[in-house]
Amino acid sequence: MGKIITLASFVVDEKITSFKSYLKKRFNIDEKNIFEYSFDDDEKTILTYRVHLDDGDRIDTKSFFPTTIIVHKKGECFYTINALNRLIESLYDLETGNINYKDYSIDWNEYQNKFIIVKYKELKIIDIKRIFS
Repeated sequence: MGKIITLASFVVDEKITSFKSYLKKRFNIDEKNIFEYSFDDDEKTILTYRVHLDDGDRIDTKSFFPTTIIVHKKGECFYTINALNRLIESLYDLETGNINYKDYSIDWNEYQNKFIIVKYKELKIIDIKRIFS
């Protein structure tokens, strides 16, 4: 059966075309299934796409592109699990530790068109905008 994971790659703008070609060759991902988002970095674009993995397969994102991360999506918000946990900690003024994060809710409407990550151990909420070409 397998599973599908969503990946996000931060790609230098002049490498987008070659990166899309690489995704087609390596993972058979059509360009129409790769989505581009701009953010506050004029030199990079976020590309999101889905990879199909067979049962038992794992993917080491660092081996094929060092700035690729596994993300989850809620509406038009992308986030990592670590970032979601940090967001809950900050919203509910919680100490990091033994927390059942599922007990806390998020108003996802507040985070549409956002990318939520932890960078250098700090929660970052980045405004994103889908690029339609």
